[in-house]
Amino acid sequence: MKLSDITQRLPSVEHDNNIDILRAMAILSVALHHFSVYSGIQVPLFGPDGGGIGVQLFFLISGYLIIQSAERNTLGDYAKARFFRIFPVYWVTLVGILLLEVALVPGFRQIVANDYPHFLFNLLNLQQLSLRSILFFDRVHVGWTLTVELFWYVIVVVLALLAHRLRWRHFWLGVLVLSTLMSVAWINTAKTGLLDILYLGQAQQAGIEFTPALRHALINSSIVSYLYFFVMGTVIYRYEPVLRRISSSVLWPVALVLLLMWAKWQAVMDLAPQPLSAVGLACVFILSLRLPPLQDTLSRYIGKISYSLYLVHAKVMVVVYTQLHWSSAAGHLTVIIVTFLLATLLYYVVEQPMIEYGKRFRSTRRSGTAAAAAI
Repeated sequence: MKLSDITQRLPSVEHDNNIDILRAMAILSVALHHFSVYSGIQVPLFGPDGGGIGVQLFFLISGYLIIQSAERNTLGDYAKARFFRIFPVYWVTLVGILLLEVALVPGFRQIVANDYPHFLFNLLNLQQLSLRSILFFDRVHVGWTLTVELFWYVIVVVLALLAHRLRWRHFWLGVLVLSTLMSVAWINTAKTGLLDILYLGQAQQAGIEFTPALRHALINSSIVSYLYFFVMGTVIYRYEPVLRRISSSVLWPVALVLLLMWAKWQAVMDLAPQPLSAVGLACVFILSLRLPPLQDTLSRYIGKISYSLYLVHAKVMVVVYTQLHWSSAAGHLTVIIVTFLLATLLYYVVEQPMIEYGKRFRSTRRSGTAAAAAI
């Protein structure tokens, strides 16, 4: 089968294709990175690079799944589904942490009193647009990725509509090439300092030095830099029947070479993020799709509660390792137990009930596969 023969997609979006396993891999990768950072214990590969590996894998998963939601729902239903999936559990987590810190940390109480309007950016998941918001009010410590994700939810609707209107057979491949070139140009321009103007005024007003680390966190880690990861996930969905035919003997070596040498490729290309990591993660993604559904109960459970785990794990580590200075074996066990208990509680009390509650507000009208009718 040629790529040009792909005109129809698989009808199901059920998670029987190891998506939850991929989610488990992503959250564990991010958690290992934060564990290394906050505990001071070095973890090979995942210590320095696990954050990038896990976040970028999450972006690929989102690209694979969200295009399906955008094409199968009306615009209103799509927006409602995204809202009830993302915001309620995020708000509960964010506001809960904020209230605890206001009550227990006098210094933070003063910050809230002085800069509370900037907290609104965090509530809207737009914290990365405000320097004060991302530095002072990102209490979950992963807020920038939520802003990037939110922009993707909007962009994918526009792209799906364009794809339907233009009816170019390889539209998404073109978007992948274009978004990759945009990312490379954006990151190279950021190195020159020309894009500092986007945040320099905010930094000066806050009395904060605009360092290279801040430039990376605010400019390099933007939707422009990461858009092609989402598009790569969409391309995997679009061309899945063909990609499944790629031999595992090709996929495994490519994935291992690109991922195990993650830092070296990043240094050689002088790009962060960089396209080769997207290729390596895409190989892992395709391998998972080729496999029969894995029945590992623990992995699937971790994947199921991965969003709640993502929201709470870093804060638990900050409290245990940097505030309580508890880095013994008992401290590590405490981190694992508390993180899983909080994530499980959030998932069953907030996240899953709100997803089900949101379905009440969605229409029964479906759009088929045509994007114009869907959105």
